[in-house]
Amino acid sequence: MNKKDTNVLQEELRKAESLEKFEKENNFELYDQSVSEYLNELLIKYDAKRSEIAKRANFDEGYMYQIFNGRRNAKRDKLLRLAFGFPLTLEETQKLLRLGGYSELYVRRKRDAYLMFALEKGYDVLLTNDLLYDKGVEIVE
Repeated sequence: MNKKDTNVLQEELRKAESLEKFEKENNFELYDQSVSEYLNELLIKYDAKRSEIAKRANFDEGYMYQIFNGRRNAKRDKLLRLAFGFPLTLEETQKLLRLGGYSELYVRRKRDAYLMFALEKGYDVLLTNDLLYDKGVEIVE
């Protein structure tokens, strides 16, 4: 099924007889998962260790463990660093950002387009930051 334009989807929601019908007709996914739950799910999926991810993400392990345990809310760039640490697919990264309450990467934003390219190519965070620096945009903090 093709993704509907946001305006079309919003209009359908406005006119919907019930939320259940809207969800069913649009195969709609509502997220009630926390960032820490999703990250731990990804650990299992990728058969990864937190220490490996911390190293690849160039992340302080103590801070990262707090994110994984739900004791700390991560900023957008910290979630992006974790995405590069796994490395996640673009779709998985978008979900991680949504769960964190942040905007998804958007191809029309120069920095986001570079980040999307780096994710698609499997770059780590250091190579990604080199790319961003060379392009004159803010690196992933």
